[in-house]
Amino acid sequence: MALSNNPSHDHHFVPVFYLENWADPHTGKVTEFKKRYNGVLPRLTAPKGTGYKKFLYDSDDGSAVSLEASFMMPADTHAAEASRLMLASRVKIDWTQRQRSGWSRFMMGMLLRHPEDVAELARLVDDDWTNLSQTMQDRYYQYREPEMPSTAEEWWEQNRSEFREKARLKWHRDLIDHKGIGRRLNSMSWNVANVTDSKHILLTSDRPVIINGAISDRDVSIMVPLSPTKLFIAVRDEKTLAQITGESPTQLVARVNRQVVANARSFVFGSDARYGEFIKKHFATSNESSLMQKLAEKRRLERLAKQPTPPR
Repeated sequence: MALSNNPSHDHHFVPVFYLENWADPHTGKVTEFKKRYNGVLPRLTAPKGTGYKKFLYDSDDGSAVSLEASFMMPADTHAAEASRLMLASRVKIDWTQRQRSGWSRFMMGMLLRHPEDVAELARLVDDDWTNLSQTMQDRYYQYREPEMPSTAEEWWEQNRSEFREKARLKWHRDLIDHKGIGRRLNSMSWNVANVTDSKHILLTSDRPVIINGAISDRDVSIMVPLSPTKLFIAVRDEKTLAQITGESPTQLVARVNRQVVANARSFVFGSDARYGEFIKKHFATSNESSLMQKLAEKRRLERLAKQPTPPR
């Protein structure tokens, strides 16, 4: 089979379609800012040449189907359709369910698909799959076939790695495609702000989703840069939207850029290098835990709560 027909081993945690919105129309390249040994430095690159890690969404032992071709690529295709619609439309968009779900999945993905998220999830799954629980032992003996190992412990040692990897990839997909959160995102009021009149242009990063408040809050807002001149804004309350759009375009862009750059972990992107000093000053300065870290901590606390209290 020709190599071009195989799924790429470069798994993008910043989708190519998204970075293309910052590409120079003449060169097709974006300006990547990355922290290196001698500081945060710019580099011109094609959107395809950045924001990826090899084999990021594969199973470690090859025992499970990779998420890249089975989930991430189709999800990015649907998100790209929604992105094009927002960038092209000049009037209120009549969203289809697929388009809304595609963009909601994109936002969840950008909160959960970074290499740090993959590593955090792997640690979480390792903690859950270290020991054979009593429930699993009971079920093993209940359904054991004659050709299977005589003890649950032996069976566990033979299969633990495969089960762990399948569980990790399934959890990752289910978190990004979370039905409950997806419905909440879909039900919000979606808007696109044109900030062409700003003195600045929008930047983006590997953590471009800005959430102010909890998803269930009445005054929650979610913002995502769409391009150098367009900003996605989701709200529940029109008063919240009025407060955001009541800022001058210059003030709004400056605020969004600070948050997007501060949230960055590996990369910041722009259409050129003009904001180099600003990016160096604010790069990865946010100490807020990622969504995956918050979920992992919640899971660890739940696990601790289930442990039996030692006798006194």
